[in-house]
Amino acid sequence: MHEDSTDVVVLHMNTSSTIASSFSFESIIRNCALIAGMLVLMMLGIYLTTGIGQDPLQFIHSTEEYTDILLRNPPVLKFAIGLDNAFIMFYETMFLALGVVLWRDERKRVLVFASMILLGTVALLDLIENMHFLTMLSLAEHGLPIGVMRISLQVWESLIKFHISYLGLFLLGFSLPVHSKLGMILGFLFRWIQLPVGLLIYLTPPDIARPLVIVRFAFFFVTLILLAWMSRQRVVDLNALA
Repeated sequence: MHEDSTDVVVLHMNTSSTIASSFSFESIIRNCALIAGMLVLMMLGIYLTTGIGQDPLQFIHSTEEYTDILLRNPPVLKFAIGLDNAFIMFYETMFLALGVVLWRDERKRVLVFASMILLGTVALLDLIENMHFLTMLSLAEHGLPIGVMRISLQVWESLIKFHISYLGLFLLGFSLPVHSKLGMILGFLFRWIQLPVGLLIYLTPPDIARPLVIVRFAFFFVTLILLAWMSRQRVVDLNALA
């Protein structure tokens, strides 16, 4: 009886140890980044093949044109928004886990804290934006007018969302480990690629802005894959932080 009890205790300890060892914030970063990257590819594929997505709705149009964009293909637009809602869940979870890992370096905690607050705000604004798109789509489907004020407020909210994300990612770029090539590449992309591309989207004519939207999609996908790779190599481990 005593030996059986001992075996049960040992088995429980081994099981607990296995569960504990299988859990890590690095694995959360890796898994969420890979899933988020796949969602980005799906949304990009929909946008390139159908022209349907949230991006055209983030610019000012006449009420008639805006309504036409909403009603161009409602099922596909709803599906794209659903993918984006899932994307929000996974990228925010990934950033939270990344924040926990980067918090281990006491020298960078102010930057990490600021970037996490900003990126958490982005997730909230992103979700609000999608819910408003769905609301406007429902209005249009019922033949109700989409007013100029509603359109302008939505574009204003989208601009605020993106520019907060630019700042959050810019600060995050200074928080990443600099001892490795991956950390340096990601830091460079967060600081000196996404910021100018994002600003140019709203400062250039539409013919130039549209290709830049594709570049922004590509930036999201590449950085998510690099973050997954970085977490796999554990280059953001406490002993590796520089």
